[in-house]
Amino acid sequence: MRVSSTVERLDVAPGGTGVVPLEVVNTSEVIESLSVRALGVPEASVRVEPDALALFPDAAGEVRLTVGLPGSFPAGTYPVTFVVAGRAPGAREAFHDVDLVVPPNPHVRLDATPTLVRSRSRGAFTLEVRNDGNTPLDVALRAQDADRTVRTTITPSTLAVPAGSVGTATALVKGPRQLLGGDRDRPVTVHAEAPGTQSRVDLVLKQRPTISRGLLTALILLAIVLAWALAFLLGTREVLGAEPYAKVAPASFFAATHEESRTGDEQAAAAAGGGGGAVRPAGAVSKKGPVPAGVGATLTGTVRGQADGQGLGRITVVVVREGRDGPEPVASAATKADGTYAITGLFPGEYVVRVRADGYDAARYPASASGTGADHVEAAAGQVTKGVDLTLTGHPATLSGTVEVGEETPGTEVTVTARPTWGGADAALVRETTADPEGGYTLTDLAAPGTYELTFTAEGYQPTTTTERVLGGQERFALAVRLGAGTGSIAGTVTDGSAGVGGVQVSTSVDGKELVVGTPTVGSVGSFVLPNLPTPATYVLTFTRGGFTTRTLAVDLRPGEVRADLSVVLTGGEGTVTGRAVDEDGAGLGGVTVTAGGAGATASTTTLTSGDVGAFTLTGLGSDKPVTLTFAREGFTSVTVPVTIPASGPAAPVAVTLRPAVGTVVGRVTRDGTGLVGVTVNATDGEVTRTTTTTATGRHRSGSYVLSGLPPATYTVTVVVDDEVVATSIVTVTGGEVRRDLPVEG
Repeated sequence: MRVSSTVERLDVAPGGTGVVPLEVVNTSEVIESLSVRALGVPEASVRVEPDALALFPDAAGEVRLTVGLPGSFPAGTYPVTFVVAGRAPGAREAFHDVDLVVPPNPHVRLDATPTLVRSRSRGAFTLEVRNDGNTPLDVALRAQDADRTVRTTITPSTLAVPAGSVGTATALVKGPRQLLGGDRDRPVTVHAEAPGTQSRVDLVLKQRPTISRGLLTALILLAIVLAWALAFLLGTREVLGAEPYAKVAPASFFAATHEESRTGDEQAAAAAGGGGGAVRPAGAVSKKGPVPAGVGATLTGTVRGQADGQGLGRITVVVVREGRDGPEPVASAATKADGTYAITGLFPGEYVVRVRADGYDAARYPASASGTGADHVEAAAGQVTKGVDLTLTGHPATLSGTVEVGEETPGTEVTVTARPTWGGADAALVRETTADPEGGYTLTDLAAPGTYELTFTAEGYQPTTTTERVLGGQERFALAVRLGAGTGSIAGTVTDGSAGVGGVQVSTSVDGKELVVGTPTVGSVGSFVLPNLPTPATYVLTFTRGGFTTRTLAVDLRPGEVRADLSVVLTGGEGTVTGRAVDEDGAGLGGVTVTAGGAGATASTTTLTSGDVGAFTLTGLGSDKPVTLTFAREGFTSVTVPVTIPASGPAAPVAVTLRPAVGTVVGRVTRDGTGLVGVTVNATDGEVTRTTTTTATGRHRSGSYVLSGLPPATYTVTVVVDDEVVATSIVTVTGGEVRRDLPVEG
């Protein structure tokens, strides 16, 4: 059979098709019905037209092969072998090799469960990153909100997703606390980006207010009732007061009638006038407590961390003024999530703004650690003083957690690296450690406050990244992380013991689906690659080709392991030899090792020890080739016989006789021609000694003896009578029987 084609390289995009025309010539002497099968791609991917091609001897015909690939077929170059075979007995197969080139087709799809969460402050969304393409992708996840009012953290922020697989991440969306009002939608868009492809999904955090409308209405009604009650109480008190009526407002009408707010003249005038004297309403503002709206001052600013420059929430800012007894705190406020604060209702004047918080060094505006040297902030009546910003230096933080790599590979060394995410961070701030055998790790001396990207790496596993933020002096325990094993591959060469064998079908099972590749017949003959194999796992590989014995091999892959050194030897072919091994008496001899050698054959077997004792059958031998059979058993001399395997059918049965490998010395001891009975005969080579006594009957009549079981060597045979050696002979034993008669003189 002869085959040729104009196509040696076939480019097929995922989801597309390609055509390979084959011209076939029937070189046999019979009419053939030819069929074509493909090695290296799934059988269902190839359509053959026509299914069977009938050709007369020396006739030519064409077969059209259409290769169609699913959209998820992995990218790469695959050696594909098309095997053309006839149906007549002894028909030879023909091969044509094609390099199937599948270009990358990246495609990522991002889904979320759920897409809407109703909560007061935060919501968690599960993200599913699906790689619907045909090549592994490194996917980066990022969040975007239009009004920049929410904070979104995605863990992990990068994923390595093999083709056809799904990676998961968690998006935590946190909105600013909403005190009053109705539900408010906080839309967030998450983008998944990879080289050549991207996807997005819209999320909504429906944020509920802390105080609902119903509760607010109830509080307003309660306040109205309390206001009426208070007004009634105060009005009654004023009406029934002790102060007399006057043409001017009484001194108690003004808040500034406290003694410390009057001058000496004012106090004297008040005493002379019975409390209703000259009082300046302009000075009637108390220096204690908040002042009326429109009169009090406001200070605003932002508290940031020194390390990353980000705003710090839940930090108490205190304003201090100089009183009669020294510095006196007069008001305070807590920072919002973004670090901003506002202190209102301040009496106009100069103040010192300070911050003290656990885990941070004390600070005063603008940057003093003590009151000395701190700038005073001028608070003007009815005005807002902006830019009163403070920077806090946090104490070093500690971050602990656990990382798992699965039970299949205990003791795997995992490296944990913390890298600061803020711009301009010094490389010296990077921290690295190794997880202990139980998976625990601790990162110490982290600059705080700051956000860090934690990267977990281990040999054979896909790197995983998470993001964690630490505050000043914080000892935080991070979320547990589980590493996913990377994909591996198995590659090697199939030979017949000396040269590569092409056209071999190599198959295995991956997640219940059969994966089949073939070995090329030109170029790198006999080589094969099974790529993108999930690990850790054990794969059973089957090597099949007509004319050779099928071989099965189990291969263990550690996480992410790449095996490229597999060497597989296929023996013989489909030829068969049968026969029987017997001893000298024609009885079947079991336990004889039968080995086939020559022409690359390495098959062996053992003769039966029960049933048809001595019988054997050897399969997997090359057809129409000479084979040498060697028969060996301990205690017997090995025998080698040549056998020729016919092109079809088994060879003629082989019968082999094995002779003992030890020797036997037999003979007679005589005197004057008469056999001597009862005398001792010894045989020794200095290490082995055999002794017997002559008998009156035997194969050699009276006076005969038999010394058996002698290993090959030179022996001294002696006749002993009354403890005296009366005859001696030298005998060489090589196996079998040696006759030696010993006459005794006298």
